[in-house]
Amino acid sequence: MAYAVSDTDQYCKDCKRITQTVLDHRQGDTICSECGLVLEAYFVDTTAEWRTFADTENDHDPQRTGDAVNPLLHNGGLGTMISDAKNNVVGSNQSRSLGRVNKMVQKQQNPDRSLTQAFASIASKASMLGLMNTVVSRAQQIYKEADDKKFCRGRKDEALTTACLFLACQEEGFPRTLKEVATVGNGATKKEINKIKEQLKKVLEIDSKIIHAEDLTRRSCSSIGMKHQGMKAVNETLEKLKEYDIRRTPKSVLAAVMYMMVQLSNDVTSLKEVSQAADVAVGTTKKTYKDLYPYASRIIPSWFAKLEDIKKLRIP
Repeated sequence: MAYAVSDTDQYCKDCKRITQTVLDHRQGDTICSECGLVLEAYFVDTTAEWRTFADTENDHDPQRTGDAVNPLLHNGGLGTMISDAKNNVVGSNQSRSLGRVNKMVQKQQNPDRSLTQAFASIASKASMLGLMNTVVSRAQQIYKEADDKKFCRGRKDEALTTACLFLACQEEGFPRTLKEVATVGNGATKKEINKIKEQLKKVLEIDSKIIHAEDLTRRSCSSIGMKHQGMKAVNETLEKLKEYDIRRTPKSVLAAVMYMMVQLSNDVTSLKEVSQAADVAVGTTKKTYKDLYPYASRIIPSWFAKLEDIKKLRIP
């Protein structure tokens, strides 16, 4: 029997009240559980299948369909699989013939095998970094465009797929540092990833968004437990710094400003912890802090710290 208790109750004309219903999956009927009256017929069942459709006994997947259509792949990534019959003896002439035919069909229908593998690698890396599907789609599109221009030949797949993901992060407004992205590179170095990313920008004529220090503020500040008021002060300080000629990288400027706010909020966070949060070397943070220190009273918001408190900042 294929009956299941429904989550919804309906009005039964015979019982003349609302009763619990039962779903008959075989007939597609909604039945009153008390009098047996068919209340609705031919309903559409959107739940999972209750039996499998595979030819092999080891396959317990109850779904009738495969993957979704991917417009970046040949024929949308869809194809036909010729399965061996259950009664065929392994090694028999008929079994071998079906195997050869299946290989020929797969070869003709799946010319994008390398693309499929690359797309799966990009999706896996994005999942480890906690990135959204929009970034995954853009990274896959970048890889496809590069493949169409024969750019992918002769290059390491891990470095290439990671570089596509890094570039997609910048384009879609999900800033990730090179060091973060390199953690999912499976052996690809930061130098290799960054080099390929710059080559992709030239070949595909992509003008990626420049990462500013403000883009990294929330994630970096949150990692050291900085409160909302501190984050707000960091952002305002970074905005005021645009009026000055500070020739330092966005990450190093962020680290130095964060270090100032940590001192002003009497936080016990160390310089090393701040540098790690901003993905900057301790020495770089010290040098940038030295450059920013003369402007401290002019760039730090007055609502966050008084002038006498700012003067108590550590002298570099």
